[in-house]
Order: sequence, then structure tokens, then C-alpha cells
Amino acid sequence: MASNWEAKTLNDICEKITDGAHNSPQSVVNGKPMASVKDLTRFGIDLSEARLIAIDEFEKLVNQGCRPEVGDVLIAKDGNSALDTVCNVKKPLDAVLLSSVAILRPNKKLVDSDFLKYYFSSNITIEYLKTNFISGAAIPRVVLKDFKKAEIKLPPLGVQKKYLAFLIHLTTKSN
Repeated sequence: MASNWEAKTLNDICEKITDGAHNSPQSVVNGKPMASVKDLTRFGIDLSEARLIAIDEFEKLVNQGCRPEVGDVLIAKDGNSALDTVCNVKKPLDAVLLSSVAILRPNKKLVDSDFLKYYFSSNITIEYLKTNFISGAAIPRVVLKDFKKAEIKLPPLGVQKKYLAFLIHLTTKSN
């Protein structure tokens, strides 16, 4: 059971832990979307209200790793919703992110992206993370170098898949 699950840090189970752009290019009328924590939902990124930036600025940020990939887990890391909103990227996203969103790229050999999303959505995990990894009095903020040390209890990949199958069964049964 959960007590037998191995304790791992996020750094142990993720290939990459980063965030979006730390500079905010000027908004334009015609361009590509730049999303922030306000565009993050538990279902994914909603680009309907995202601001647009120039295509050359967009390409620079893509090259800097600010565009999430399919399978990435995104977590609100700045502001009042820090650690409250988490989703994973299910399909290619033609947008870059601001630094208010953390990008976790799970090692697929160790952890399932959906499992990690559900793990970060649990009240116990959110409480643990908020207690240990939020700093800043005026604006709550997660510092990624510290966040990488966050421990999670990780079952083997096969067990993760069984939990996910059960959760999917529950949600489809209730609909």
C-alpha cells in the first residue's frame, strides 16, 4: 500500500522542472499566445483570454523552453492560486508560458503524467506543498530550486496505471 511506496523527490522523477519566461514581451494585436497562471485551469490551458506577443519573441521563448510539451504537468506557482491549479498537456500547445506556471516533464519510465496530475490535485499533497514550498508574504511564490526537493510517495508504474484506470472508471460511471 501507500506506506510501502518509495519516497522520491520531484527532481528524481522529472526529466525537467522549469517555468515559463521571466521577461514579458510587449502585447501585440496579431501574434502568438503567451499564457500565464490566469489562463491555467484544471482541464488545461485556456487561451481564449491569453495575450498575444510578436512571432519573433514567441520563437525566442520556444527556443528557451517556455512552450510545454505533450505529457508535461503544469502547476500554478505564483499568486493566490499557487499550487491550487494543476493540469497536464494532452495535445500540442501553440503557446508559451510566463514564469507564473511551473513546467514538470515526468520521466515516463518512472511516473505517468496523469498520475502526477492527480497526485498534485489531492488536498493532502497541496497542504504539504503549501506548508513547505511557498514563500513571499505579499505575493505567494514557489521557488523551483526548493520545489525540486519536494517528496512524493511513488508507487510502481504498473500500480499508477491501475489507480488511473480506477479513477477513469469512477468518473465515467458518474457521468
